[in-house]
Amino acid sequence: MTQDKRIEQSDPTPLLEVKDFSLTFRHYGKGLHETELEAISKLDLTIHQGEIVAVLGASGSGKSLLANAILGVLPENAITKGTLNYKGKALSREKQIALRGKQISLIPQSVNALDPLMKTGKQVQAVIKGKNKQAIQQAIFQKVGLPESTGDRYPFELSGGMARRVLAATAMVSGANLVIADEPTPGLDPIALHDTIKHMKQLAADGKGIMFITHDIEVALQLADKIAVFYAGQTIEIAHADDFSGKGENLRHPYTKALWNALPKNDFMALPKPIAMDVEKSDKLKPDKSGAFMLEAKGISYHYPNNPWLFKNLNLSIKPGEIVGVFGYSGSGKSTMAQIIAGYRMPVEGKIIIDDKVISPRGRHPVQMVWQHPEKAINPRWRMKQTLQETGPLDGDLLSTLGIKTEWLDRWPSELSGGELQRFCLARALMGDIKYLVADEMTTMLDAVTQAQIWHSLIKLAKQRNIGVLAISHDHQLLQRVCDRIIDFTEIR
Repeated sequence: MTQDKRIEQSDPTPLLEVKDFSLTFRHYGKGLHETELEAISKLDLTIHQGEIVAVLGASGSGKSLLANAILGVLPENAITKGTLNYKGKALSREKQIALRGKQISLIPQSVNALDPLMKTGKQVQAVIKGKNKQAIQQAIFQKVGLPESTGDRYPFELSGGMARRVLAATAMVSGANLVIADEPTPGLDPIALHDTIKHMKQLAADGKGIMFITHDIEVALQLADKIAVFYAGQTIEIAHADDFSGKGENLRHPYTKALWNALPKNDFMALPKPIAMDVEKSDKLKPDKSGAFMLEAKGISYHYPNNPWLFKNLNLSIKPGEIVGVFGYSGSGKSTMAQIIAGYRMPVEGKIIIDDKVISPRGRHPVQMVWQHPEKAINPRWRMKQTLQETGPLDGDLLSTLGIKTEWLDRWPSELSGGELQRFCLARALMGDIKYLVADEMTTMLDAVTQAQIWHSLIKLAKQRNIGVLAISHDHQLLQRVCDRIIDFTEIR
């Protein structure tokens, strides 16, 4: 039986119905002046049993806010209007509390949702009902492609992709009828992504309804029965996977077409392939024949305490103005290598050399890093303006280039989406007089249009300012579009 037939034969009452839904935040300024900020306006969506609906849209379009509204975890200053029904009955505050974590489960966007003081196996076992919890936990870890030892590790010992799979495993064993997956796939390599998609489809085959929130059109096309496209808090189009083909001729809304055509495999907003900088002819640099002006990782090795080597005797180099891509599977050690190069970790063996000098981790480091998870890199107690001013005066041109709106500067990190936070992280890294930048899955939190715009801007700045860039990503098509050369991490570790 096909999934479409299974949906047709199920209860015609939607598992979830969102109708004419609006969400506004009330704020008080100086003199207790009241203002209202509309985040979602007249939004419509339905999900039936056995159906996977992908919610696609730009960062800040209201996708995660909708998830929070369904779960009843909005802040006190939130005002909602319209209809939210679960199995045909209104989702009252009392009903949301009763269903949350039982009938309705969330795979959160932020890996900070994991308890840093509890081993991951225990965290998954906590939501399993009945006996044999450890056996069930080990089985679900195996299904999502996690090593057997993962259950004995703390979250900080996992890669970003592994942490996301732990969160997904927690929702999969919860027994919920409705699973809300909020950006569960950024940072996953192709194998882990394939496993995650397979198990999401199995949940739907078992009669679960899934709201799959994502920026990634290609993941949505592999997984979803239909795709709801959000823009500025509204549903602008409900499309089927077959509509995403060619130049998007079958798509109705211009924004949906722009998302499709901005993918690396399509036009990528007409981004030309970078031309490697000829360092020998640079006016600023006059290296000798040995190529002294560069960043080098020489023989670096690392392992976590009581664990085998993550990588050993690793070597790589980056020249000023060069964009070098690193591609490899989740958990292979790419992010750990990046942290060593940027001075956040000390290698067990080896050294980092810049311009023929061994770099000490003390003091201001010549390598800046944009982390995979922006919420981990931003002080939650500072407004965004203060976060940027930590590195010096604001650069208005840079903020404009990166699409950072003036009104965002006075907001707290919790008031911004993951993609908006990531733009601030990149701006902060570029505001100083830096020589090298490590971008660890920098644009996984961004929609296709914004991703292309950010890479346009970064490539231009890197070439103008002779900044060497190490771009780490699981998206090989993206690396092919933005990098001068690509390194397969599995071949050098």
